[in-house]
Amino acid sequence: MPPARLLSLDDVEALHWGANLLGSGGGGPRLGALLVSTALTNGAAARLVTVDALSGGWVLPVAVVGSSASVGAEKLPAGDEWRRAVQVAERHLGATVDAIAVPLIGGATTLYPFLAATQTGKPVVDADLSGRACSRLDQTVVGAELRGTWVFADAHGTAVILHGADARLAERVIRGAVAGLGGWAAVACPPLRAETFRTQALTGSVSQAITLGGRYLAGIAARDDGKALAARLGGHHLGQGTVLEVRRFAGPTFARGSVGIRATDQRRVLRVEMQNEFAMVMCDGEVVATAPDVICLLDVHSRQVIQTGQVRRGHEVDVFVLPVPDRLWQPDVLDRVAPRAYGLETHPVRKGAPSP
Repeated sequence: MPPARLLSLDDVEALHWGANLLGSGGGGPRLGALLVSTALTNGAAARLVTVDALSGGWVLPVAVVGSSASVGAEKLPAGDEWRRAVQVAERHLGATVDAIAVPLIGGATTLYPFLAATQTGKPVVDADLSGRACSRLDQTVVGAELRGTWVFADAHGTAVILHGADARLAERVIRGAVAGLGGWAAVACPPLRAETFRTQALTGSVSQAITLGGRYLAGIAARDDGKALAARLGGHHLGQGTVLEVRRFAGPTFARGSVGIRATDQRRVLRVEMQNEFAMVMCDGEVVATAPDVICLLDVHSRQVIQTGQVRRGHEVDVFVLPVPDRLWQPDVLDRVAPRAYGLETHPVRKGAPSP
């Protein structure tokens, strides 16, 4: 792509669906896409730049943290939380941030850095720090590098500052604080030197998510069945069937659950384990796919992406898996995103080549 690209309304729509797929069941509402689209319609601009355009300075990852996937729709933002979070972060850094970053390329948080961009005039870097949706702030590829000053802002003008914390501590503190802030908060993560970001981030992931969403929309328009859509998206179709049971229970930190699916051929049973995201698929008791690969459930009839909180008994679903960047399968990152990070005592299984 060229060094800079202005995001269009079509790009926002495609990015929403690409991020929804990469959410692995943790997509969340489309509120972020609506806010960014409204800002663009009203004359604001969101620029996407390559990592090579970063000559130096600071890159600020911007996100949203909520107590549940739906809380952002239940309690609407004031709209300026991300601008305030950026401003407070700059004030405590003592320097101007040169670009905004997307920490997670999957789920609802993907669009909010672009809202910050429309409000601050700063570009968004075409890269991210996770390659997919993740439940926790400490599941990024930068690991210990994400340490410093964290800012989280609510809809009522409050900004909370956490100094000197690494991502693991910040995760615990912010999750505890959001309950008192109305259930969610805009988050400015510790800024990273452009040189560090350039060498460690997963480059090109935003434009790849836009392409993924565009292919998904094209597949819907072409009335692809589950196998054809999985192939169009570069994934591997695992099966189609009817949800027989959904069990939900409390985990140590997040809600967990298990989905039983009887395959359409009546010869197989699929089971999908979840914790915020779909994290493992078994077929007749054998593990066939796990995180960090992206596991997707789609409604057979509408082709809509089904989130973990939406799956119900009687749902007719297609199950497929999308690959993630090789970086997530390397040992120093894998421990943070493998099944055990989701409370599942099994070894990670990487799915093979896409379906023919």
